Amino acid sequence: MRANFERPLSQPRGARPGLSILMPLLSNSLARARLSRVQKYLGNRILDVGCGHAEILNYLPAGVELIVLLDRNPERQEKIKARVAQTKSQVKFLIRDIEQSEFDLNLTPFDTVVMAALLEHLKCPEVALKNIHKVMTAEGRLIVTTPSPLGGKLHGLGSYLGLVFAEAAHEHVRFYNRLALSSLMLECGFLVEHYERFLLNLNQLVVARKI
Repeated sequence: MRANFERPLSQPRGARPGLSILMPLLSNSLARARLSRVQKYLGNRILDVGCGHAEILNYLPAGVELIVLLDRNPERQEKIKARVAQTKSQVKFLIRDIEQSEFDLNLTPFDTVVMAALLEHLKCPEVALKNIHKVMTAEGRLIVTTPSPLGGKLHGLGSYLGLVFAEAAHEHVRFYNRLALSSLMLECGFLVEHYERFLLNLNQLVVARKI
């Protein structure tokens, strides 16, 4: 059965109808801002956890050996397959839940794992990060983007106004500041090597190595 990716979202209460036209444009701009920063840290064997609609395929460097796209939403499969068909890299798409305690990909370890705009959606981030730790090489890097607490609040407001997709905002569980991110990483076997804020301090990039 083909998933319907063009289903219109309900208009947020109080939003102006015309603002919803900007929704895809703003969401795409946010994705570009995230992935353009992720791009320079990508290695040869990449795991993209919570891959969404596989936008990362537009940011792959030359020489990528393999990228595995991981998502727990099977409805995205058709759109991802269409995007995969347009790339020259070796790509696999797997339907898995990174928060499951029994998690194993049975694949050669990855030197890069990406979690772009995912951490804030996780109910069990410690489980997810420890699962990621298990599938990485000894020198592997974890690349995370996540809204700052203020960015999360503004994202919720943007959802209410119809500027960004409401579904993503409604699924937010928690937002992290720099200290909370560093503590979480260390607890799960990672050491933060690089931290920066972008988009007017509303978003954060973390690059951590496995320890």
